[in-house]
Amino acid sequence: MHDHSHGTDDPLIRLAAAHGVLPAWIDLSGNLTVTRRDTALALLRAMGAIGEAGEAEERLAALEAARAARALPPAHVVNAWQPSLLPAPVSAARWRLTFETGATAEGAADGAVALPAMPPGLHRLEIGATGCLVVSAPQQAPGPEARTRRERIWGATAALHGLWRVEQGSAAARGSYADLAAAAETLAALGASFVGVNPVHALGAASGGFSPYSPTHRGFFDTLAIPLETAEEAAPDPGGLIDHAAHAGAQMAALRARFAAEMADPAGQEAAGLAAFRAERGRALEDFALFEALSLRHGANWRAWPAGFESPEAPGARAFAAAETEEIAFHAWAQWQADRALGAAQARARGAGMALGLYTDLAVGVRPDGAEVWASPDVFARGVSLGAPPDQFSPSGQSWGLAPFAPEGLEAAGYAPFISTIRAALRHAGLVRIDHVLGFERCFWVPEDGTPGGYVRSAPDVLVAIVRLEAARVGAVVVGEDLGVVPEGLRARLAASRIHGCAVTMYEHWDGRLRAPWHYRVETLASFGTHDTPTLAGWWQGHDIAWRERIGHTGPEEAEAMRRARWEDRAALLALLEEARILPADVDPAHPPEALTQALGEAVHALMARSSSAIVAVQLDDAFGTLEQPNIPGTTDEHPNWRRRHAVAADRLDEHPSLKRIAREMRAFGRA
Repeated sequence: MHDHSHGTDDPLIRLAAAHGVLPAWIDLSGNLTVTRRDTALALLRAMGAIGEAGEAEERLAALEAARAARALPPAHVVNAWQPSLLPAPVSAARWRLTFETGATAEGAADGAVALPAMPPGLHRLEIGATGCLVVSAPQQAPGPEARTRRERIWGATAALHGLWRVEQGSAAARGSYADLAAAAETLAALGASFVGVNPVHALGAASGGFSPYSPTHRGFFDTLAIPLETAEEAAPDPGGLIDHAAHAGAQMAALRARFAAEMADPAGQEAAGLAAFRAERGRALEDFALFEALSLRHGANWRAWPAGFESPEAPGARAFAAAETEEIAFHAWAQWQADRALGAAQARARGAGMALGLYTDLAVGVRPDGAEVWASPDVFARGVSLGAPPDQFSPSGQSWGLAPFAPEGLEAAGYAPFISTIRAALRHAGLVRIDHVLGFERCFWVPEDGTPGGYVRSAPDVLVAIVRLEAARVGAVVVGEDLGVVPEGLRARLAASRIHGCAVTMYEHWDGRLRAPWHYRVETLASFGTHDTPTLAGWWQGHDIAWRERIGHTGPEEAEAMRRARWEDRAALLALLEEARILPADVDPAHPPEALTQALGEAVHALMARSSSAIVAVQLDDAFGTLEQPNIPGTTDEHPNWRRRHAVAADRLDEHPSLKRIAREMRAFGRA
């Protein structure tokens, strides 16, 4: 199966195209790559659209017939409060519109459905047995001024696990939602509008993993960050690494003890609160709690569980649920505690005067062996991972070990799983960042069997409209991480919806040199780097290049070329500081210091304050002059990813000299 032929008469290729597989794409270097025939077959199998290549003609005919017979599209986007016309290939048929509130409207379709102006919401249109999700959304998501009364704002970003307080206990401990609340309060005192963290999704009780971007379920929260009082009084060593396994063991034991104490009185207030939470969150919570309990019995990977446990409805799973009510109640309770603690952190942030408060992050996918896929298997593609095609940074491509949504499975579910993930991200946030928003247009699927990957189209109009609607409901600002090979037109589509892109200074080049921040697009969040890049200090001295050499990602010659390019960027950065008249007096552009000085770090942030971006994010590690970065993509054990603490306590951030001076610069440019 290595035939590269792509004649339009090939039914397999036509079937793949009909299911959204791109026939070709242009990579970062501008080269055209044609989707191979074996790739097309692998991606169709992942969708459940075919078994063998010989079935293609029959499957294509059936698909075309089914689509031709369908009276309505699976989803339709309208502007809130504006009437619209939806083409429908039926005449004299009655249509019925059920609003989100339960109210209805009816009419006759004569080649089209004349939809009335309708309020924002998720409504349902039906003709006969055919249904259509109608997304009625405002044309734009809220901007910063909706809550802050400013068009230019700033805030700080941190790693939740790396936060700590002076009075905190165990040195094994990782950051908690209480530490996040403390960080919000001290940053609010400096005039920050938000504090951002990596995803706070549920990681899985049995998983043992601690990457925030590899969750078990994005509709639920990380229980390892629930704040618990400890008997120890010694503050953790900021320079020491977090022992996630030790923390997880201690945390689980402490949570179980607290659960037993709080639930001792079945008629008490806590028991009533848990019952109300379970009733509110419904079936999704029950399935999640059941998965957590089963995973502790049978292992983290549901695909290796015994027969009879392959779904929430399977007989073994139902029998377990009936027998283990107390254990399932514990996992539901733990979610309640996480939800309350994160909500309390947002309340404290807003109470301290932080206009937006928490900025949460929505991971691009979930582990295929985790709770979200187990509960909704038809919504996810099987046997493939999200990833990226080969490029100069990753010559063999990237596979992220995350299950992609299957577009047609998502359609069939009325987009409910996507809606629930967006709502969870917005539940306690004033700003949400959508990781790899390029996936709204297309996702790169990497088959697990080694077949080369390919791109699969998404439904950008529908996904973006859902985001606009849900963000408008809660008044939250939206940022989409749009780094990489950006499909043509996507940035314009996002900007029109007021979904901000990203301007990462170390990647912003124009005409062979670093772009001046005052030329960034307004609808962006500007930052010097991200959680996946070197810190400012690490970038300055090429520490990330040294790491790449050390772990074998880069050979000596390539590393030397990377250093030469870095020193050119460093010189360009100094030239920008000179142009803005903020270059420290003791810095000679012809002989820059080998290590970043405190004054130079503050000058770079003063440059960021002058950015034309609506939002500027200051990474705490950059403000502190920290050398090591939190994560090196493409590594697991070679580098201590997600295990480093921030250098300064969360409840002392407003005392840090550099951070105070950076905050003054932000205020001077109307950001606070």
